[in-house]
Amino acid sequence: MKAQKYIENAKGHIVLYKNKIEVRLVEDTVWLTQKQMADLFDTERSVITKHLKNIFNSNELNEKSNVQKMHIANSDKPVAFYNLDIIISVGYRVNSLRGTQFRIWATNVLRTHLVDGYTINEKRLKAQQNKITELQNALRLLGNVALLEGVSDEAKGIVQIISEYSRALNILDDYDHQRLASPKGTKKSKFKLTHEEARNIIEQMKKKFKDSALVGQEKDKSFQGSIGAIYQTFDGKDVYPTTEDKAAHLLYFVTKNHSFVDGNKRIAAALFICFLQRNGILLDKDGNKRIDDNALVALTLMIAASKPAEKDIMIKVILNLLMENKR
Repeated sequence: MKAQKYIENAKGHIVLYKNKIEVRLVEDTVWLTQKQMADLFDTERSVITKHLKNIFNSNELNEKSNVQKMHIANSDKPVAFYNLDIIISVGYRVNSLRGTQFRIWATNVLRTHLVDGYTINEKRLKAQQNKITELQNALRLLGNVALLEGVSDEAKGIVQIISEYSRALNILDDYDHQRLASPKGTKKSKFKLTHEEARNIIEQMKKKFKDSALVGQEKDKSFQGSIGAIYQTFDGKDVYPTTEDKAAHLLYFVTKNHSFVDGNKRIAAALFICFLQRNGILLDKDGNKRIDDNALVALTLMIAASKPAEKDIMIKVILNLLMENKR
């Protein structure tokens, strides 16, 4: 077996691309320091520090549960060690030749484990049902369920569960590859939002949650501008022609314009769902929410964290989720 093709955990070493690094094996996982990760991926330690900060700030991984302070020789204070989840996450971010080699290696290992059934077997699935998420990510990465031939019936059952969310996974894949399109929506609107009506919705929300006076207090005229923007026209035609278009842009504009002293994201989400409800498209034909609570939270936070240049893709994500749940 070539040195550049595997990680050897049993002896407490990582052997990768002809590079040998001493590691710690604690609690069934590998631990490396920032300096060791810099050596592993052949980059500066400052680069590792930057990626770690982004990983924790974006809540991709929890710092408390994935970092441990350990004592090492010749050090008068504990040193921070990062587990395998962190190492892999950093490896998929580092822009270096070694980082590229690591990603190729990791993908090949994942493919081998899935095809050969080394990591998907009855014993592991029974003991670790919470690994469904890992399987979901693996399927999306490989993009080929056929690779799972030969695994246990229980594994196939979990794959079937995941397949029921194939549309959501496809949206994520289309997002990654910039293939998202704007679906057709509802042309006729039953309700037109005004500044006065929006203020009424905000006041009702404040009473419901017993908010402070700062919530909903407008800093300037930008909130009125956000409402007006969804009804703007060009050459006699609506810029945002469908009700779903208007709703998506309402959520985006109110979230991004930050027009209030406090409560911007909650107000944006409340106006969004009220706008959908008043226009008769909040629920699908079976009476279920077209955008559930968790999706609404995720969409609002995603918009808040997005860059202005990403506006179009944010809108397309909202529209695709709305239209998928319309049926």
